[in-house]
Amino acid sequence: MNATKYIDDERISFRDFIYKVKGLINYLALHWKKLVLGSLVIAFLRITYEVFRDPIYTAETTFIIEVGEGDMSQLGSLASVVGINLNNISDESQLFDTDHIVELYKSYRMLKLAFLSRLSDEDSERLITRFARGKKLLRQWHRNDELKNFSFEIPKADMSVKHDSILMEVIEDFKNEQLIIAKPNRKLMILSVKVEDDDALFAEKFNTFLVKIVNQFYESTSTKKTGENLKILQSQADSTRVILDRSLDQLATISELQPNPNPLYYTNQVPFQKLQIDIEASAAVYEEIIKNLEMAKITHRNKKPLIQIIDEPIRPLSIDKSRPIKLILTSGLIGGIFMLLFFTLQYMWKKLMVIS
Repeated sequence: MNATKYIDDERISFRDFIYKVKGLINYLALHWKKLVLGSLVIAFLRITYEVFRDPIYTAETTFIIEVGEGDMSQLGSLASVVGINLNNISDESQLFDTDHIVELYKSYRMLKLAFLSRLSDEDSERLITRFARGKKLLRQWHRNDELKNFSFEIPKADMSVKHDSILMEVIEDFKNEQLIIAKPNRKLMILSVKVEDDDALFAEKFNTFLVKIVNQFYESTSTKKTGENLKILQSQADSTRVILDRSLDQLATISELQPNPNPLYYTNQVPFQKLQIDIEASAAVYEEIIKNLEMAKITHRNKKPLIQIIDEPIRPLSIDKSRPIKLILTSGLIGGIFMLLFFTLQYMWKKLMVIS
């Protein structure tokens, strides 16, 4: 009996829920004219604001990337004897693919370097200053007593934790709202970097600086290991050559001191024979290291990625042509959601007043 009563109570509560939903739908249908009118008014106000606001310019750079590869499988093992790790040279794993590069463009370090770049020369202002002034951030910062004389127009070495803290906030909003890093076609190694802003000069300069900074960092980092091993091989080749030259000089000196050695005196021939052995061993080592060095140079060149710019920002910058359609659709959607929420809360409030 208790189980049956429990099920009946659940059914009754579900019926009440359905009844209330029907009541809400009927209430909204009764006021549909007000709902549509309110939605149109909200959409009109938002569209009017966006129309009179400054246009949003888009600076876009597209470029193709080909990740370099290296193969050191043919190198001899003698270089390992002199303390060289050739496995690092022949690392077949790609340090970066396009997905990693996309995240690199959104990293704090890269965006910070771009924001702290100057517009043209050392006497011009930094991009962060122009951006903050255009977004009225400078005025907001200076209202704070602690940031009354705050400025980014100082040497980087003199910047404090406050500068980093403010930059973090600016960069977080910027990369979420104004920076678009995309791969237009998943099958192609082409990347697109877009910067959107109402300041055309800022959008163009920031886009140019960011692409330059990231691509240089990517290139230097992807060849870092092969470059370091190349330096080690070159150092080993130079030191082995010095030892070989020194041994040759010593052999020549001994030959001059004993132009016609007596073959019966074997002790006189020992230094000469030792030097000959050292020269042969050094020559063999030097020959192998030179072979490995030349192959390492080829690998280092192959590891260097190919980055070819396809299109760069050209002024006048483009304006999003689909923006009016998007604006109308989003404005109508926002207005409709707001009015639905308003009449739903109004309906619930009336029901509560009736119950009380």
